[in-house]
Amino acid sequence: MANSNTEHSKKLRSKTASAYNKKALEEGKIKAISLRLDASLAAEFDAVLSELADTRPAGIKKLCEIYRQYKKTV
Repeated sequence: MANSNTEHSKKLRSKTASAYNKKALEEGKIKAISLRLDASLAAEFDAVLSELADTRPAGIKKLCEIYRQYKKTV
């Protein structure tokens, strides 16, 4: 087994990522959002985001870009 796949290595990576995200939140570099949606709407939202990009944040960014372009035409 490669060292990077051991439980110890996985825990270290998780701890490092958690610390990085906590610091970024505290510094205002990132913001966490939570949505409570009906299951069908949440599924549709996830489907739209996955069509727009590979990740949720990138999908939301693309959705915002589409909205801004739309607002320019109205």
